[in-house]
Amino acid sequence: MLDFLFSTIDDRVIDFETLKLHEKPNQYLVLPEGEFLAEPHRISPVLNVSITELKKRFSDIAQHQKKVKVLRISDDGLQVDYVQRTPFMGYPDTITVRFYRRGEDTSTLAIYSRSSYGYSDLGTNKKRVTLWLDSLKAALNDSKKQP
Repeated sequence: MLDFLFSTIDDRVIDFETLKLHEKPNQYLVLPEGEFLAEPHRISPVLNVSITELKKRFSDIAQHQKKVKVLRISDDGLQVDYVQRTPFMGYPDTITVRFYRRGEDTSTLAIYSRSSYGYSDLGTNKKRVTLWLDSLKAALNDSKKQP
């Protein structure tokens, strides 16, 4: 029922190159090194994996989190918007991910996680992005260990 009350989400299409962060601390931005207007909270890693494999692994991780749904996938398939609702109150947070090819077998990503409600998120967006990136690195390391 609370999902209905808190139905407004940030569903704008994000352009990472021109994105400007707002003044509220209820957001967390990870960007690869490059030409971006916003100052990221963290620089994203360049991973030794194809962009196709990165998209697959990241999607698996994101969609296996609690209360996560895909909101939109860009026409080129390189940008995905997710909505994750908080456990008790059901507040919607929007997470936008864009994948970047860095070479034939290297890639990276940008992640912008933000809350639709409130001023502070008590670190929820940072924790989410950190968890998802740590899970991604672990999944990629596990796949390298398998014969």
